[in-house]
Amino acid sequence: MTLENILVLSSLLVIIQITIPMLIDLLAKKTSLKYLFSSRDKTTENSILAQRAIRALKNLLETFPIFVGLTLLSIIKDIDNSSIAFLWLMSRVIYVPVYIYGINYLRTALWAVSLICLMLMGIKFI
Repeated sequence: MTLENILVLSSLLVIIQITIPMLIDLLAKKTSLKYLFSSRDKTTENSILAQRAIRALKNLLETFPIFVGLTLLSIIKDIDNSSIAFLWLMSRVIYVPVYIYGINYLRTALWAVSLICLMLMGIKFI
């Protein structure tokens, strides 16, 4: 898979993760479509699973700019980071349900894999 495709898929992952907490709370009846279409002046309490999904999204957003930067540099400099970038993407995709369902040690291992992938991508520029 090309770096360009991985970059597009990783952006899609961000979009999907943005919607997951809202979908979880809709299914858990913690919120309603009426509330989601409102100006949301009042806050509602999220379910535990939605709270975890929000934290998983925040975790992704902490390193996503680094991933995008390294991926774009790889494309510009013609450095093949595609397999490492794909592993980063897969670890981040698997991370979401693992975090939401509270599988702690696996969650930490997946986070570590994604962080190591970023380091390995960066090392290729040295």
